[in-house]
Amino acid sequence: MYIPVHVKAQDTIVKELRESILSILNNKLPLSSEKFLLSSAHTLAANILRIKFMQTPSIKHHLGLNENDLGYDCIAELFERDAANQLIHFKTYFSNFDFASLTEKEILLHFRRLISSAVNQNLMHVYRDFDPSLGKIIRNIKLAISAHKTFVEVDRFDEACIAPIHCNLYEHLPTADQEFLFMLLQSHVRGDEFVPELLSIFSRYIREQEEYSKIVPLISVALTFRALLAAKQEYQTSTTSNAVNIFESTEIIQKVTGQIKSTILLRTNGKENTTPDAVDAYFKTIHSVLLAKMNETNGSADSLFEGLKEHLKHLTAQEYRKCHRTKLEYYYKLCREAIAAELLNPPNP
Repeated sequence: MYIPVHVKAQDTIVKELRESILSILNNKLPLSSEKFLLSSAHTLAANILRIKFMQTPSIKHHLGLNENDLGYDCIAELFERDAANQLIHFKTYFSNFDFASLTEKEILLHFRRLISSAVNQNLMHVYRDFDPSLGKIIRNIKLAISAHKTFVEVDRFDEACIAPIHCNLYEHLPTADQEFLFMLLQSHVRGDEFVPELLSIFSRYIREQEEYSKIVPLISVALTFRALLAAKQEYQTSTTSNAVNIFESTEIIQKVTGQIKSTILLRTNGKENTTPDAVDAYFKTIHSVLLAKMNETNGSADSLFEGLKEHLKHLTAQEYRKCHRTKLEYYYKLCREAIAAELLNPPNP
């Protein structure tokens, strides 16, 4: 009877796996069996990681590690030895079962669970070590889920996932990627939320969408939260910086127009053709026009004539050209030049 080669190979692997674990349980593990366990565990870990990276490619890009290197990192703890020089983690795990009665399928299943658990657990350590801020977000997500019970943790394709409670999970739909999650939440996040509030926002909008499954990898959620916070805070910093610049410019406009106004009042003191009320109207107009231009707004202050009419209610165009235009434009020119000089050459602190 013909037996396919891959079946023979699997039978050989399971047989050697059974013998290796029995050796551990009997405290008689030979070096060859240990090498076999290491090779098998690493191959399985690398395959699990490869599947994870296929599901969420942003993880591989974020970590900058390949499956083989990361596989060794993830299973390293499983090969720690106790004081008796035994592989204590394998021994402890398989001591929970009547190993002699396990079928080949059950042995493979338990071995896979052990390696998969090590991969998932140690990936969190890798995230923490490579990116402490991301590790903190992951930890806070887990704490919030444990405290508020509004999500369930789900293992899907050897991936630690979360899903909102009391809703159809739509498991047949594809898994949402980080780009979709970012766009889904972007307009609803301010940037100053804590993780529990972000989870509430995420819960609401992942429920409402119907394009993807409600089950989402934990790492994708964490990466999305961090990307959202970084983007929002960068925007807020830029906005704050612009606000500071506008505030400083407003102060300069106020100071310069006030100084030039005082100088003009001194120069025109006693001259009948330039009264203090007219000078006051001129500089109120100049101040309004400069502010309007700085803020790029439209309105009556966008021109000197329209601005002056706000203060001289019955001003006509003919009167403006005959009595006010030359002086107002000259004062406006003085103010603009002085403001430009101050902005380009700020005083030393």
